[in-house]
Amino acid sequence: MLKVTVHNAERIPNMERFTNVDPMVTVIFQGMYIEIFIIDKTKRMMDDVNVANRDGLFRVIIHNVNNVPSTERFRGSPDPYINIFYHGIKKQTNWQRSTCDPKWEETLDFPLNGIPIQSTDTLEIHLKDHETIGANKLIGQGSVLLNDVMRTSTIKRRLVQLTNPQGVLLEATKLYITLEYTSPSSTEKMPISLKSGDPNQFDDVPLQNIGDTSWALEASGDQGMKRPIKSRSMKAQDFQIRIKIFQARQLDGSNLHPVCRVRVFTSVKQTKIQKGTNQPYFNEVFFFNINMSEAELCDEMIEFEVCNSRTLRADMKIGTFKMDIGYIYSQPKHSINRKWLLLSDEDDRMAGARGYLKVSVNILGPGDEAPSQENAADDDDIESNLLKPAGLMLRPATFVLKVYKADDLPRMDSAFLNGVKKLFHAAEDIKELVDPYVVFSFAGQQVSTKIIYTCSHPEFNQELRLGLKFPSMCDKIVLTVMDWDRLQFDDITCSTLLHINRLCDDRENGINHYMDKISSDDIVSRNFLHLKQISQLSDEGFLPTFGPCWINLYGSPREYSEVPTVLDELNSGKGDGVAYRGRIFVELQTILGETPNEPIGEISNSDLIRTLPYQSRKKYKLHAAFLDACMLYEHESTIEFEISIGNYGNKFDDLVGNASCSTTPPANPVFDGTSYYFLPWGHIKPCVQVASEWEDITFRLEAMNQLSKIRLFIVYY
Repeated sequence: MLKVTVHNAERIPNMERFTNVDPMVTVIFQGMYIEIFIIDKTKRMMDDVNVANRDGLFRVIIHNVNNVPSTERFRGSPDPYINIFYHGIKKQTNWQRSTCDPKWEETLDFPLNGIPIQSTDTLEIHLKDHETIGANKLIGQGSVLLNDVMRTSTIKRRLVQLTNPQGVLLEATKLYITLEYTSPSSTEKMPISLKSGDPNQFDDVPLQNIGDTSWALEASGDQGMKRPIKSRSMKAQDFQIRIKIFQARQLDGSNLHPVCRVRVFTSVKQTKIQKGTNQPYFNEVFFFNINMSEAELCDEMIEFEVCNSRTLRADMKIGTFKMDIGYIYSQPKHSINRKWLLLSDEDDRMAGARGYLKVSVNILGPGDEAPSQENAADDDDIESNLLKPAGLMLRPATFVLKVYKADDLPRMDSAFLNGVKKLFHAAEDIKELVDPYVVFSFAGQQVSTKIIYTCSHPEFNQELRLGLKFPSMCDKIVLTVMDWDRLQFDDITCSTLLHINRLCDDRENGINHYMDKISSDDIVSRNFLHLKQISQLSDEGFLPTFGPCWINLYGSPREYSEVPTVLDELNSGKGDGVAYRGRIFVELQTILGETPNEPIGEISNSDLIRTLPYQSRKKYKLHAAFLDACMLYEHESTIEFEISIGNYGNKFDDLVGNASCSTTPPANPVFDGTSYYFLPWGHIKPCVQVASEWEDITFRLEAMNQLSKIRLFIVYY
């Protein structure tokens, strides 16, 4: 071991005339000798800044984490810190003592040494619990693709979702970071030259992939980097191009009879005609056998063309998409699998999207094996799997979902701890056993509200904002009510889906009923908004708009069970719900031409006052008479029937008052002498009634009824 001790220095000259010297000593061991330097620290820092600007710098600012789960059940709050990994280089923040909501505001710098960030680079993030004794424990981990920061240079307060070591998403845990990228000196970049006639210089035409942009190049001298030249064989070989056409969506027009044509070189093949739909399923495979050199093959094009077979030839083309074979050949296994293609008008790219086509393309050369076409259920993040042609402009937009409140949410947690509290604090009120928050999801993105602890009727009063490109490939918005859990992963209370294309004035199917029952599925609960229901995408239509109104949530039975059941999947939207699980009061707006700066905001007081008329209630009574009950199976106990509307009348739910009037008198079934049993009501028929309070929505129903009658009068008379 070599040890160098620095004691002191004398008579150090002043390198700058009007500044003081801030000396530092640097010792460098060079094998057989030692170099010792005395450096002015202030000047060295300025030189470092210049080097960073010249050689590039990647900066990560760690802001804070919300709702960090504890790694041990009875330990209490963790001592969290963050590890950042970039190209094998590890940086670490300080650890915060005993907190579930740590704040750092620390800056971690990664010098790039002249090597720019690539679109395939990722930033690995580990959230750990500091341990004084023993190894530090991993709480959560996540990764961030750097293709966005490569284009924009700065991304402020980016939300990073983390997963636990078992791969389960930590829904409530949210990490916020800022990414800053200073690219290396522009003199090292080589702008793209499109004048070269070398067919081997580029592998593709300037397409744009919304998700994976590792192959895409910006046709700009300021942003583009010249791709490495790949040698192509000039020897003639046998190739086979396999193209599978799966389906098309959102084709422009009505009463279509679409057909898809594929053109490779001079060969043209087409699918069967699908009648009367703008969302056809083709599911056909085409084979093209070619003999030419690899260099010539990669310089050719594939054209996809969707046409309407029942119109004049001049108007039959709906949309096209062209791609060069070189791009496909440069992909892993020379194939693209289940990609969506954005169709456009080749004569007017500014006209926007004309539809979407889902395809797989494989290029097989000598000795190549065809890749597997098996794939799991399509990912919700459809837009990251979309290819669009260069020059096509999609307008930026922002979904603004205003979440006001929720009501009638069921119990989701065990009452064990409340029973313990009763023993020691008999007079303490027992809190409601649900900790809800709402998750807003669209096109693979999601943002969530704050958590309201121990409350079945929370008031969130928050705006959730998601950015998108309009018109969008995705057509449904998912609203999920979650239950926060400190010890385990969060539970799904219920969920709902809104189809955007069904909440609109659809000129093909007429006026849809705006306030029809929206099917809902599970988590506390989940619901879906379909874009066709809340928008009209024609030139004379309107942007997605919904509410303010209540959305009912349905899923598994409300009764809490310690043991998971088969019906719990209904809370995730995997089937039609069988029981009412609450409702949420929301409003959706779309702002065109801008993207959100902050994902979450507070609702203004003026909006809260504006929605009060929509929340006023009236009293209603539900009457029911039971005439007969027969063909029952054998029962050892008495049978009674219950009528309920929402939570009113449900005698198993303690959130609503007395429900005795909602059930029939208990009765023993009587054998009918053949195979079944019946209830001996005779001439006295039981009657029940349920008193409830609901919002009056007749003004909406009356308007829709009038519009429907006007439409029928215009169509049939």
